Amino acid sequence: MDINKLRELSPELNKQAVFEELEGIPASFFEFINNDISNFSLIETKTGITADVTPRALNRWIEKAIVNVNNSDKGKVKRFTRLESIWIKIVVQLREFGVSLKDLEYIRTQLFDYTIENFCLFKFKVLYAILYQPEYLVIDNEHQVGFYSYKGYSDKVSKGYLFSHINIRFLDFIIQEFPNSNFKAKFNIKDIENNVEKLSLLFYLRTNAFKEMRITISDGDVRLLSNSFELRYNDDLLKAIQEWSFKSVVIQINKDTKFVIEN
Repeated sequence: MDINKLRELSPELNKQAVFEELEGIPASFFEFINNDISNFSLIETKTGITADVTPRALNRWIEKAIVNVNNSDKGKVKRFTRLESIWIKIVVQLREFGVSLKDLEYIRTQLFDYTIENFCLFKFKVLYAILYQPEYLVIDNEHQVGFYSYKGYSDKVSKGYLFSHINIRFLDFIIQEFPNSNFKAKFNIKDIENNVEKLSLLFYLRTNAFKEMRITISDGDVRLLSNSFELRYNDDLLKAIQEWSFKSVVIQINKDTKFVIEN
């Protein structure tokens, strides 16, 4: 098939592939993707440039719509969402592999365009890596994008199913935006698949993107967490979280923002 024809068809092909991949994903996860907590952390929270890129190159990427900055954020020091910061680091890596600006535009289209209403593949995969399992981002020699679990990738490589491609450990770039993260911990919260509040709590336990967490077990019994690593030494509090046997959790994100989970 002609590469230009393939690119014309790609949005619909990607849309079908996404539909197939989404089968079996809990409904609570889709709810979490578009709720206040995920949007605040990944879209409303702004950072400065943390990637190793020159201002000239970055401005060129913005001009070419490879990197997005809202008009209200132009000229500010903190102007990039966490999603955009993760993407910028990946762009730096892809440029080192020799990917052209034109092809970067095409790759971004596959990852960020809303081919399905209220659904962004890049945001979905960032949250999937944090809450479920890490994956490889794979870009083939015609710059089609795919994601593979570590096991799935290994199986395909061992059987010779993958041709020339760029392989990126997606989680490595996410970790850079959450430097205090605790992604390896399981936490083992029960019945999490059908409860968006449980997913929300797990998100903060994994990322540690909060100032403090105040957990009320019962009247007069309030526990304070500054990060989730402290749960390694607090078995009864961990058990209360796993069994959802507390009254409330107040997650203080910063001086002005907090989220409350009532049980």
